Order: sequence, then C-alpha cells, then structure tokens
Amino acid sequence: MVTIYDIAKKVGCASSTVSKALNNSKEISAKRKEEILAVAKEMGYVPNSSARRLATKNSWSIGVLFSEDLNIGLEHHFFGGVLQAFKTYVEALGYEVTFVSKKVGSQPLTYLEWCKYKNIDGVLILTVDVNDENLNELTQSGIPIVTVDNGLINVPTIISDNYQGTRMALEYLMLKGAKKIAHIAGPLRSYASTERLKGYKNVLSNADIPIDEKLIVEAHNFDFNSGKKALEELISQAEDMPDAIYAASDDIALGAIVGLKEMGYKVPEDVSVIGFDNIELTRYTSPSLTTVSQNKVTIGTEAAKHLIAIINKESTTDPGIIKRVPVELIIRESTK
Repeated sequence: MVTIYDIAKKVGCASSTVSKALNNSKEISAKRKEEILAVAKEMGYVPNSSARRLATKNSWSIGVLFSEDLNIGLEHHFFGGVLQAFKTYVEALGYEVTFVSKKVGSQPLTYLEWCKYKNIDGVLILTVDVNDENLNELTQSGIPIVTVDNGLINVPTIISDNYQGTRMALEYLMLKGAKKIAHIAGPLRSYASTERLKGYKNVLSNADIPIDEKLIVEAHNFDFNSGKKALEELISQAEDMPDAIYAASDDIALGAIVGLKEMGYKVPEDVSVIGFDNIELTRYTSPSLTTVSQNKVTIGTEAAKHLIAIINKESTTDPGIIKRVPVELIIRESTK
C-alpha cells in the first residue's frame, strides 16, 4: 500500500508537507499542492481512514436521520432532492453520508448511542417523529445537527418560506375569482403543515374573508390516499361547494382531484386545485397541477453548508429557523 512517505520520497519533500497537501491545508502553495496530489494519484494512493481521523480529529462521516412517521419515502421528489443536494455538497468536501439507525447488528441503540458508536461528526435530520423519545437526547447532546422542513425541534433549521407560498397560492386563486377557498392541511404533526394552515388563515383574514372551519380538513399523511379521504370529508361537511382548494402537498392535491372527478366534478371548471412541492409527476397529470415549487437544491445545499460550518466551529448552533428559502408559484391547468 502506498503511504505518504512513499509520496514524499518521490516528490522530494517532507511527509508533513504531503499530509498538508492531502488535507487541503492553506500552509502550502497551490502549485506545490497540485504537484503532490498529481503524484499521489499516479501512485494510486488511498488515504488511511484511521490515520485521517487521528490527524483531523474528524470521522468524516455525517449521519442522516430519516423517519417514516409521515409516510414519506426517500423516493419523494422533495426530500429525495434535498438529500441529493446535501450529499453532493458534503461528499465534495470528503465526507461520507450514512443513515442513522437504532441498532448495530442485533444490538438495539438510541440515536445518540449509534452516533457515538459511529463517531459521527454531525447529523442532518431530514424527517423525524417529533414525539420519538430518543430525539431529545440526540438534540441535547452537543453533536452538530441541522434539520430541514421542521421547526418543531430545537436545532438550526432550513425551511421553505411556507407563508410566502401560501400567500402566492391564495392571492392567485382570488385573482381568478375564487370566493370560497378550502384548505386540505397536511398532518399537523408536521411543522410545514402548521405554517401553511396559519398562512391560509392569515391571508383570508387580511382579505376580509371570514374563516369557515368547515372548509378546513386535515389529511392524516402526505400521500395520495390521505388527500382523497380528506377531500371526501371536506365535501361531506362543507355547507357550500368550494370553488377552489389549496392543498398542503402535491400528493394530497392529486388525491383530492381524483376524489372530485369520482364525485362528478370537473377540475378546474367546477373547482380549482393548487398543491405545494412541485413534484415531477405534477406536470404530467391530467389536468397538470398548479403548485408552489420548493427549491430543494438550495435547501439541501444550505443545510450542508451550515452543518459543515458548525462541525468546523465556524458557526453557532443557535436553534430555530436560520433561513427561509423563497418559493415559486408554477401555474398549470388545475386552476381556472
């Protein structure tokens, strides 16, 4: 196996200089670094992980905590896109990404025990059950943590601007003449869902439109079937048929559209529908879905930048929402 001493001998420099070059130190010139890296590649050098950890005091490993509590799989366009952007950024810096688990082999562990066992440098919480008894232990441990789309836990959070997106959706519906706008909220154990519901009520109040609680229902999960069931509940309890529906996610919106069609209503002729996320499928459905687009690449990249900054002690770990990422209204066929 090629070592830094072999590289140093071939280049004609000290092994410490080779080590600095391999660790991207600013203490040596760019030209010297380039020369050493070229020789290392030519010789087939592969860094020893144990030596690297000793030299940098990092494991160069980041954990991702992904809970299925909200029935959102990694194939979901939004969360999958966020994770991909995050992974791309940290891997370019030399980190590996691994999923946090509750066991090693057959040995059950808490989240914190698993992170300590793996010597994780930091954690990205992608989705999580906020009532999980192991969560508080992890967030209070001092391990660098960042989360996305969730302001319910006491860690730095990157999130879409849910208020901006809700305002854009409702103002567009009102501009097109909608007077009775219903809201199918996402599961209210989700922070994003609660923000979108609050935004819905604020926008209507500011427009001097009375809040009709019978035009508000909660979908129990962020999925198609939950959206369809919520639509059925909405129609059964509403005194008058709404002329527009603002759904908290695209999957919920698509379920609502199918439910409306099965009841004999046309979209958008009878009812306009707007979703939230801009998943890939929405441009191909019939009708194609008007939706609020989240910038998953920016969210994932910003989460990665902030987590790395915390790991390197270049940023504080102040809890709360540290960045709201702007959204965009995508107008398609499901609205008049």
